[in-house]
Amino acid sequence: MDAGETVNPLDSFRLEGRTAVVAGASSGLGARFAEVLAAAGARVVLGARREERLEALVDRISRSGGAATAVRCDVTREDEVEALVSTAAEGRGRLDVMVACAGIAPEEDAKPESPGSFRRVMDVNATGVYICARAAGRRMVAAGGGSIVNVSSISGLVAGDGLDTPSYAASKGAVVNLTRELAVRWAPSGVRVNSIAPGWFPTEMTDSTLASADGRAFVEARTPLGRPGEVSELDGALLLLASDASSYITGQTLVVDGGWTAR
Repeated sequence: MDAGETVNPLDSFRLEGRTAVVAGASSGLGARFAEVLAAAGARVVLGARREERLEALVDRISRSGGAATAVRCDVTREDEVEALVSTAAEGRGRLDVMVACAGIAPEEDAKPESPGSFRRVMDVNATGVYICARAAGRRMVAAGGGSIVNVSSISGLVAGDGLDTPSYAASKGAVVNLTRELAVRWAPSGVRVNSIAPGWFPTEMTDSTLASADGRAFVEARTPLGRPGEVSELDGALLLLASDASSYITGQTLVVDGGWTAR
């Protein structure tokens, strides 16, 4: 850089010319992440099972001036994840960012949770993240770089404070350590792997809790900042980890939880 040249520290957060995949983009945090990456300049390829929601999101991004493509994808299916990643790599011949945020919670009320429910949640939340990372990582290693951002949860770091969801906690804990493992393995090839661990945010998974007086009171009392997060409050964490702004960060889990895990 020449002496006297103006430095804009925000430039490193931009994603112009990059291609990003968001797996689990049909609603909630995934949909928001897709819009944020597109607004930062990336061409985004969206994967999820609910095609009509993906198409609506593509239309929303396009009307805002972004570039987006939808591909139906079940993250537990290797062939469908490969098709998703291959679509993203078309044109430029490489993939720059993978965001793996597909996830489910147990659907049954049984306590303790049944082994069948446990397996299903682990299959989507842990194995699905690995399938996405593996498909993206192979291409990124070959290209000499890239950023993988996994989505974990505070439930992967601490116990659930009375929430009887062992499968969810186990799956999100697996994502935290999978992130570390892949980061160390792929660092020599210039591929960074990090994760975001959100606290309580309004999503399909949390709507019923946050809509009830008791649930809302539980979250507010347990969170030092006294409230659930707004989805926009994850934008900065996502852009940091997806972009060159985090070029010396790998193997980390960035917690965005209003102080929940600080207690």
